[in-house]
Amino acid sequence: MAIPVLFDTDLGSDVDDALALAFTLASPEAFDLVAVTTVAADTRGRARAAARMLGLGGRTDVSVHVGAEEALARRNAFVWRDIETQGYPDGPDAPISDEPAADRIVRAANEVEGLEIVAIGPLTNLAHALGRDRDLARKVKRLTVMGGHVREVRIGDHVCAPGIDYNLCSDPEAAVMVLGAGFETRLVTADVTLQCWLRTREIEALAAAPGPIAPLLADLVNLWTPFQHRVFTAIGGTLAPDNAAYLHDPLTMLSLVDPGPLTFERLRIVPTIESGILRTLEVDPTSGIGAEMEVATAVDPAAVRAAIQQRLLRV
Repeated sequence: MAIPVLFDTDLGSDVDDALALAFTLASPEAFDLVAVTTVAADTRGRARAAARMLGLGGRTDVSVHVGAEEALARRNAFVWRDIETQGYPDGPDAPISDEPAADRIVRAANEVEGLEIVAIGPLTNLAHALGRDRDLARKVKRLTVMGGHVREVRIGDHVCAPGIDYNLCSDPEAAVMVLGAGFETRLVTADVTLQCWLRTREIEALAAAPGPIAPLLADLVNLWTPFQHRVFTAIGGTLAPDNAAYLHDPLTMLSLVDPGPLTFERLRIVPTIESGILRTLEVDPTSGIGAEMEVATAVDPAAVRAAIQQRLLRV
């Protein structure tokens, strides 16, 4: 049976959110998309882009909900780049609702049996939703988060310091609140997502695909790729020349329907803030502290790339 999913996203700052939404639309047998909620900075701009992609995918029945523009306790913490919200063709669009994202999350948790929430942006909307309903965690079957830095994160030869995980680190107070709230939680960590990317040849195949969304994805990736290379090489990373786009968020969606390329371990994680930076610390399982979570610790990048590309060519 299809998994009922609420899709919480910061689409617009990195092309992987658009790839993840397209992956979801390409998998109607796997996902029953309940709603899309947007978070961080220009959330209305993000909502318009999400609504356009839903419309192109024939899902005008799915509403988009505008969420938190600012982090819980920090002003101007969120990145906004309009690269990914440019270049969309004309509609039709899915509706953008007047119901705020946090309210929609609470309502979905109360109305949809077996709801899974997939958070591929900062956790601010979920923090606000918890403020509205303290029992939210027990009403949700599982929370899957693209985030966490547990053991070692590499960009090529460069070993990354804590803080590379933008999703959780951009609003660490929200991350601590949500990860400590008692959700059954899966973390698809930067440890694995920075090992997986689409190559130039996959983008060329998307550009030649017949559907309305795959060529759009190729255009969005081509806008993003030069920026990605500048950002990651500036911090010391070494990227393959044909690395067109990292697969952080589509890998997170893939984990729900085909976890085979990933290795998950049940770990005890302490979410905490050290020197202003969110940490997801692995602790001794007998310590009695932290929360048990399902954590991605290893990945087969070639299998991931093939599985995601196969679905993206459908749309």
